[in-house]
Amino acid sequence: MFELFSDNALPATALAGIYDSLKSGGYLIYTNQPWHPEQEFISKTLNNHRGSSWVMRCRSQAEMDQLVERAGFKKVTMRIDRFGIFTVSLAIKTVPADDE
Repeated sequence: MFELFSDNALPATALAGIYDSLKSGGYLIYTNQPWHPEQEFISKTLNNHRGSSWVMRCRSQAEMDQLVERAGFKKVTMRIDRFGIFTVSLAIKTVPADDE
């Protein structure tokens, strides 16, 4: 869903909320769409919830992983489809060193 947001503020807020709600050692499963072959077509045919053109904000896998890491998670593994369009990643909630 994060491709709906043009900047990283709301995804970062959402990830922080997920972090806060998980117990230490809890897992986060997250998906990403690093690119989409019909991105331009989608933006010209679909509208967003505000009625304007829907422009997908595809994030590189590195950018998505950085958002997850900054929220306090450590990536464990990732799977990607054969076309490189969709990824599914698993991350674990880490405990800050001063909380141990």
